[in-house]
Amino acid sequence: MATDRANDLHAFREFIDEQLTGDTVPTVDELLARWEYENQDEAAREETLEAIRDGLADIQAGRVKPAREAIAELRRKHGLPGLP
Repeated sequence: MATDRANDLHAFREFIDEQLTGDTVPTVDELLARWEYENQDEAAREETLEAIRDGLADIQAGRVKPAREAIAELRRKHGLPGLP
């Protein structure tokens, strides 16, 4: 029975070893994000890239808000207490 690459521990170990050969050491979160991205199917990868392009276009067009404002809005929306 074939195992797809995303669930192959040996392939993951090889990937980690390759990522740790450079001058900078990525975080675990960065490694997992890279692994997930590299193992997406083509449709999912294109969807990810399109979302990134949309976000960059929003930045270029000035459709942004300060992080504190966005977080406060999310906290209100979900009934969470405000930050100090």
